[in-house]
Amino acid sequence: MREVVGIILLVPQGIVPLVLMALDVDSKSWFIAMHLPDWARIPAAVVLMLIGAALTITGVRAERGR
Repeated sequence: MREVVGIILLVPQGIVPLVLMALDVDSKSWFIAMHLPDWARIPAAVVLMLIGAALTITGVRAERGR
Protein backbone atom coordinates (compact mmCIF):
# COMPACT_ATOMS: atom_id res chain seq x y z
CA MET A 1 0.00 0.00 0.00
CA ARG A 2 2.86 2.35 0.83
CA GLU A 3 4.30 2.03 -2.66
CA VAL A 4 0.94 2.97 -4.23
CA VAL A 5 0.79 6.21 -2.25
CA GLY A 6 4.44 6.80 -3.10
CA ILE A 7 3.83 6.44 -6.83
CA ILE A 8 0.84 8.81 -6.63
CA LEU A 9 2.97 11.42 -4.86
CA LEU A 10 5.92 10.88 -7.18
CA VAL A 11 4.30 10.96 -10.60
CA PRO A 12 1.01 12.91 -10.64
CA GLN A 13 1.80 15.17 -7.68
CA GLY A 14 5.50 15.76 -8.36
CA ILE A 15 6.63 15.10 -11.92
CA VAL A 16 3.48 16.13 -13.81
CA PRO A 17 3.17 19.57 -12.15
CA LEU A 18 6.85 20.27 -12.91
CA VAL A 19 6.24 19.41 -16.57
CA LEU A 20 3.11 21.58 -16.64
CA MET A 21 5.02 24.49 -15.10
CA ALA A 22 7.86 24.04 -17.61
CA LEU A 23 5.35 24.12 -20.47
CA ASP A 24 3.56 27.12 -18.89
CA VAL A 25 0.22 25.32 -18.76
CA ASP A 26 -2.34 27.02 -16.52
CA SER A 27 -4.30 23.97 -15.33
CA LYS A 28 -4.69 23.42 -11.61
CA SER A 29 -6.84 20.28 -11.75
CA TRP A 30 -6.02 18.01 -8.79
CA PHE A 31 -2.30 18.80 -8.62
CA ILE A 32 -1.52 20.04 -5.11
CA ALA A 33 1.50 22.11 -6.13
CA MET A 34 -0.50 24.02 -8.77
CA HIS A 35 -2.86 25.41 -6.09
CA LEU A 36 -0.02 27.07 -4.16
CA PRO A 37 1.42 30.55 -4.73
CA ASP A 38 3.90 30.85 -7.59
CA TRP A 39 6.95 30.97 -5.30
CA ALA A 40 5.99 27.68 -3.58
CA ARG A 41 5.04 25.55 -6.58
CA ILE A 42 8.45 24.17 -7.55
CA PRO A 43 9.63 23.48 -3.97
CA ALA A 44 6.32 21.74 -3.20
CA ALA A 45 6.55 19.56 -6.31
CA VAL A 46 10.13 18.60 -5.44
CA VAL A 47 9.19 17.76 -1.84
CA LEU A 48 6.25 15.65 -3.03
CA MET A 49 8.59 13.83 -5.42
CA LEU A 50 11.08 13.12 -2.63
CA ILE A 51 8.39 11.85 -0.26
CA GLY A 52 6.88 9.75 -3.05
CA ALA A 53 10.24 8.24 -3.95
CA ALA A 54 10.98 7.43 -0.31
CA LEU A 55 7.59 5.78 0.19
CA THR A 56 7.92 3.79 -3.02
CA ILE A 57 11.41 2.55 -2.15
CA THR A 58 10.52 1.59 1.42
CA GLY A 59 7.29 -0.05 0.28
CA VAL A 60 9.06 -2.18 -2.31
CA ARG A 61 11.76 -3.15 0.19
CA ALA A 62 9.11 -4.12 2.75
CA GLU A 63 7.31 -6.30 0.20
CA ARG A 64 10.54 -8.07 -0.76
CA GLY A 65 11.32 -8.79 2.88
CA ARG A 66 8.15 -10.80 3.44
